[in-house]
Amino acid sequence: MAKEFKTYAQLIELLESRGVATNATTVDCLRRESYYAVINGYKGPFLDKNAAQSSSDDVFREGTSFKNIYDLFLFDRELRQLTFSYLARAEAVLKNAVVYSFCNEYRAADAYLDRSNYVASSDLLVPKAFRGNKGYQHSKNLAELLNLLNDKVSNEQRMRPFVKHYLNKYGAVPLWVLQNDLTFGNISHFYQLQKRGVQNAACKLVGQTANRNQRLEPVMLFRVIQVLSGFRNICAHDERLYCAVVRGARFSDMYSLLCRVLPDDETKAMLDELGKLVGSYRGLIAQDVLYNVFKEMNIRV
Repeated sequence: MAKEFKTYAQLIELLESRGVATNATTVDCLRRESYYAVINGYKGPFLDKNAAQSSSDDVFREGTSFKNIYDLFLFDRELRQLTFSYLARAEAVLKNAVVYSFCNEYRAADAYLDRSNYVASSDLLVPKAFRGNKGYQHSKNLAELLNLLNDKVSNEQRMRPFVKHYLNKYGAVPLWVLQNDLTFGNISHFYQLQKRGVQNAACKLVGQTANRNQRLEPVMLFRVIQVLSGFRNICAHDERLYCAVVRGARFSDMYSLLCRVLPDDETKAMLDELGKLVGSYRGLIAQDVLYNVFKEMNIRV
């Protein structure tokens, strides 16, 4: 049964009945933000799990205030905004490395539409933990990718203006032009389906961009792309970031992978900004929550 609509006054009454202290500013916050986004999204660290076992409703730990929950909500928003800017830089590096490597190997403008330029099912790149059917996965992924790519250069109703312009002027749209119409997720699938030579070339380019001597293997780059694209989508869609897990990777794991893509000066800048953000919320957010976000990172919480 769907829950009934509640006014701001009723929502405040509900919070107080569950042990959350409110004040005169609470209603102003609720006018700006969704109750569901703030409370349901960030109540976890404040719940009294033992008391909840004997109650049908949420029970909050003694001393919890709406401000405590709202501060975590605001912290996570700033964390998303900060993180997104660096993930966007990593996305550009990764997309460009994959597209350049493919176009350098296959010079025809429409080479990405040729099925023979993709890997055979037996050589499909999969995560180390993959236990599925490679043949089925290859057939499904390749069919979906080729359908998507064909649609982008043939469906006039959904075609981007710059794609239509290039098609009308030159008769074909090379991948390095279409690149701006491909999502991070599209690139993930595209990279997975490349032959090993293209994947190795992309790995080399990413390593050169990051200016690191450490060799990046194709399966690791695939994980980097998958994890970073997942975190990028979380940031872009205003989803909860501080406790997010993408393919087993938490925030500190994501940062480690980001360090494989961006040069030292950019990853250091991100670390410095994160340190300042943590400092601005120190004392407002429980130390154990901050530690769980930034463990294994050089940030004092």
